[in-house]
Amino acid sequence: MTASTYWPRLQNELASDPLLVLGLVAALIAIATTPIAFLVLGRIDWFKARRGRVLQKPAFASIVVGMMLVMSIPAIFAALVFKSRSFDRDRYEFDPNKTLSVLDQGRAYENLKTADDAVRAEMVRLATERKNLVNAVKKLDETMLALRASAASPTETTKRFPAVLQALAKVRESVGVDGPQQLADETAPPLDLRGLAGNVPITVVAAPVAPVGTPAAPTAPVPPTGSGLSPAEITAELQTVPEPQKPLAAMLPLAGLPPEWTVGKLGERHLETFNADNLYEKIDGRAESFIQYGVKGMAYAFFHPTGDPSNELQLYVFEMADPLKALGKYGSEKPEEVSPVSVGSQGYSSAGSLLFYSGKYYTQIVSTLDDPKFSAFALEIAKKVAARQAGTPAAEKSQAAAANGESKGAAPANNDPAAFFALLPADNREGDAKYVAQDVFGYSFLSDVFMADYKKGEDTWQGFLRPYKTPEEAKKVFQQYIEGVKKDGAQVKTATTEGADEMIISTNIGMVDVVFRKGNTLAGANGASKQSLAEEYARSLAKKLPKAVSSLDSAQ
Repeated sequence: MTASTYWPRLQNELASDPLLVLGLVAALIAIATTPIAFLVLGRIDWFKARRGRVLQKPAFASIVVGMMLVMSIPAIFAALVFKSRSFDRDRYEFDPNKTLSVLDQGRAYENLKTADDAVRAEMVRLATERKNLVNAVKKLDETMLALRASAASPTETTKRFPAVLQALAKVRESVGVDGPQQLADETAPPLDLRGLAGNVPITVVAAPVAPVGTPAAPTAPVPPTGSGLSPAEITAELQTVPEPQKPLAAMLPLAGLPPEWTVGKLGERHLETFNADNLYEKIDGRAESFIQYGVKGMAYAFFHPTGDPSNELQLYVFEMADPLKALGKYGSEKPEEVSPVSVGSQGYSSAGSLLFYSGKYYTQIVSTLDDPKFSAFALEIAKKVAARQAGTPAAEKSQAAAANGESKGAAPANNDPAAFFALLPADNREGDAKYVAQDVFGYSFLSDVFMADYKKGEDTWQGFLRPYKTPEEAKKVFQQYIEGVKKDGAQVKTATTEGADEMIISTNIGMVDVVFRKGNTLAGANGASKQSLAEEYARSLAKKLPKAVSSLDSAQ
């Protein structure tokens, strides 16, 4: 900066704060003129002081110290002015509304090891907090079911209730919960006025027109019996269903019910079907999450105790793209702690509701009341639906292919998850293995991964594998993985092991990943708290994996 630029800056400062600039100029003048004033005063014997009867000059050092004290006053003022021109980051370092992270408190740790231990403890705490939050939201979903049922009749409450559900949808999205509450029909099914009116006759304005070739409709409405619909009624219902959804609608058990249960009516019908394009009409706010898992269609019916429509069981049967997508959607909605149920491929019950998947079908039986009577009927309905799903040609083909795939030690060509999970070691495994459809470990390029949680002592990690169509594709994703962890600040070093074509060991904030590629498969250990355990697991998996695993892409 040249001398010519100082004057414009001084003019700008003078225009914005003239008093401050004048004070600063006065302070600088005082500092500059103080030595001159002391020199002049010294020449006229100003500093002579009387000591007794004699005038004596003070020592030179005393004059210098006095001059410095005089100069310090404008100097301190000038320093404060200059300091006020810049922001002090430490001035407001303490914020009572801000929670300091472990890294913010790094000065409190003696060495890197204690800081790493603190980071791991913090990650465990955050995982626990997230788990508690997810479970709390799921409990909220369960209570909302009962609230929705009790609010179905008052007109004003019914109008306002969808907005409440939509607001809760954002909460669920934030914590990654796809709770069963949103599966409820937000418009609320119409009340059965015949049940409320008792024996009062109902006047029928017009009878529905029956499709061609079906028996003529009765002149008066026939109340549904406790045992469900007749074969003629079911045939008439299925004739109104679009052809692609007919097999799905046929899985709804609308006949052979216990006398104390009745099939609910949706206007003039007892069932509804939807495809991927109009699924939002039934489950607005959640349809997109099903489309991500390749949903093809959905069939719906509901049941209530005979003569009491105040509570109900809602049955949703979803047809997904394949068994893997059905498993993925089922796993994304499964709470941490549930009561397992032996129905379909895998199922669980919670608060009177029952959810399971079987083959490529994902079924939800949502109860508005946590009651043993509802739970028992939900299990009965689930077994009937699972039996019909298992009897489909696709399911029989799936089971046969799964058996062949497992006998060869490779994944079946029809995407049945059983053989993929069988490739993950069973030792030290915690809980069920799972399938994750997308954004695995936070990487958009990593999808359709099979994984399981492992624990040995206090140390934990996740084992995973992902087969690709060709070794070249697996190698490409392997390189993307290396670039991704390096971008996150991880230290990466290469390693070798028996069976693997290439392997890396990645370390970041105290966590270790050991990832390898064998043929067309990417696999390894992620998020291990101890490197030796991660290496031991990855090396054992690399040795046992087949050279070629049937890929997901070849079956799609």
